[in-house]
Amino acid sequence: MYMQRKKRHRAVMLGESVTALAIAALSIVCLMTGLNELNHQRKLADEQLAASRLAKEASDALKSHQGRVRIIRAQLVATADHSRVVVERSGKCILKLERR
Repeated sequence: MYMQRKKRHRAVMLGESVTALAIAALSIVCLMTGLNELNHQRKLADEQLAASRLAKEASDALKSHQGRVRIIRAQLVATADHSRVVVERSGKCILKLERR
């Protein structure tokens, strides 16, 4: 009888250990997923900030030049004229500001 209880106790301990391990693994997966999403959002925010700064620089340069201004910096291309400012990366529009 005593040996049967001891075996049952070991089985309960094993079940608890497996459950704890599963909870720890799920927690780590959730943490890593959250960190990955946070890094992705940070990259997008950095890209938007760089595009905004380049658009500001292009619009400031437009004040001293007549016609069109084109500035290229770190894979970003800003084109400004008197009606709009467009910032592109690899031909894809990232930021577009138009005067109304």
